[in-house]
Amino acid sequence: MYPKGSTIMIAENYDLRKEVLQACRGLGAYGLGSGIGGHVSARYPGEPYFYINIFDRTFEEMQIEDIILVDFKGNAVNSSRSPSVGIDFHHAIYNQRPDVQSVVHSHGFWITAQAAFCRPPRIFNNVSAVFYERTVISPNDDFRSIGEAIGHSDIAIVIPWHGAITVGSNVGEAVSRHVVFDYTSRLDVTLPDHAPTMPHEQCIHFQEVVTKADYYNETWALIKRKADAT
Repeated sequence: MYPKGSTIMIAENYDLRKEVLQACRGLGAYGLGSGIGGHVSARYPGEPYFYINIFDRTFEEMQIEDIILVDFKGNAVNSSRSPSVGIDFHHAIYNQRPDVQSVVHSHGFWITAQAAFCRPPRIFNNVSAVFYERTVISPNDDFRSIGEAIGHSDIAIVIPWHGAITVGSNVGEAVSRHVVFDYTSRLDVTLPDHAPTMPHEQCIHFQEVVTKADYYNETWALIKRKADAT
């Protein structure tokens, strides 16, 4: 349709762009973005585009001009700058899951350590129960296969020896799930093999309790406060 790298003008969604920035800065405040790499994206409503951060800045360093609009082929829109590398799984997820409006990926220390187990994290506390039976393992490190691995009800993907992805119906849900997934991973990595995991019935119970308590919306509010304080 147009050459890669060309600039096509689309009306900016400034509120959505700012949310992606806040998510990046918030992840940085939680220690999930001290190195180069990792992405936060948000689907552009009603159009085959999404906002995503550029590659050559850490989450901590991101500014509004570092959040750019791209199409599903990886072409930058409204910008001559390049998006983060390896973004194929974002549009692969968006194509497979119309309900997903935001995708978050990081290489946080505990997330990466847990990914070395090549399995979903064990569940040891109430807020982590949302990931019970809703976390899938990517078959390999190929970016397209990562996106295609997600099922219809999954909210997290473990990429073996790499990191993890969380998704949500909005930016706040995706990034707050990511912060909690990092905490969940830390429990899994540090607790011994013989530590008893949460029983199935309790996991299902706490999934409902955490949802009713609006925990993840409150966590998103906290992430934004941390982002604004940086």
